[in-house]
Amino acid sequence: MSASDGQPPPDTNYAPTFLAVTGVFTLLAIGLCSARIYSRLRPKPNLRIDDYLISTATILCVVDFFLSLIASLHGWGHHSAYVTAADVTMVMKVNFVQQVVWIAAIALTRLSIALSLLRLSHDRYWRLILWSIIAIQMVTYAGHMLFQFANCAPLRASWEPVYDVRCWPRKYVLVFGWVANSLLVLNDTILALFPIHLIRTLHRSPREKVLICFLMATGLLAAAIAAYRMGLSKAAFAGDLLSSTVMMSMWCMLEVLLGIIAACLAPLKAPAERFLHRAGLLVSRREVTRPSFVVSLGERDLEGGGGEVPPSRSTDGEGWKDSVHDGVGKKERAGVATVEVGRGQGDVV
Repeated sequence: MSASDGQPPPDTNYAPTFLAVTGVFTLLAIGLCSARIYSRLRPKPNLRIDDYLISTATILCVVDFFLSLIASLHGWGHHSAYVTAADVTMVMKVNFVQQVVWIAAIALTRLSIALSLLRLSHDRYWRLILWSIIAIQMVTYAGHMLFQFANCAPLRASWEPVYDVRCWPRKYVLVFGWVANSLLVLNDTILALFPIHLIRTLHRSPREKVLICFLMATGLLAAAIAAYRMGLSKAAFAGDLLSSTVMMSMWCMLEVLLGIIAACLAPLKAPAERFLHRAGLLVSRREVTRPSFVVSLGERDLEGGGGEVPPSRSTDGEGWKDSVHDGVGKKERAGVATVEVGRGQGDVV
């Protein structure tokens, strides 16, 4: 029976799908973020600004998940024809808060990734590009917040019917959304692929390089989702908002959760490599002609390497930092003032 016959359209219930999918990825993000922070605290605390940012983003994702649960209890995912007016208002109010939390979470995630990449090299152009990306992100998310709070007056018109409401023309909102999201997709792609040219300079086995590239390129999934949801936005906001926005919101949440997962995988490369060594999936450091991609103090103790680690050796638990510095050491000695690592460690050569 169609709505034109005077009957309401069939009811829907998309919330369980949203909660199941985002719940799994939220738990995964929590686990990886916790492991990242734990690795930063051993053998001594070494937390940096990007660690605090990604931890805050993870907490915001947990808050967003519980907001989604509250909204679903009030009918989010059902067609508005089957939900009371009071519940519709509650859902729209919770969704407004969800959007604010999501904007903050995705902004902190991308900033954390960019700031962590800054430490890979002191090259002038490397840092200039990354600082430009950071500036673009800050301006873009400031614009998102501006549209969120200033799009309509009074503000309560965002979640309940208001007689005398004044909103910006819809076309301006759509144009800003397309331009801003296109820039963010481009930034995600750059952040995911940017370190790969440094990885090519490393004297490591192909298997290790594949592992490193996989960790780095996980962020491409977030970029792909961001591009995909751009095509969904027009249809999502043109239908019944109570039901049509659920799948759009799911992709938004997956975008930020995959960003967190990507941001936490790379710093966990060192513990992952030790696990793969024990499992026999990577060759031992004693069997390679150059030092391993990551040589941590704990790994030296496990292998009985012995010897003192010079003060110049970076032991901050960031597996990828040492290897990149080792690969670009010659170029940095020629003109860039940085600490050379990966040599003179008592390693098997």
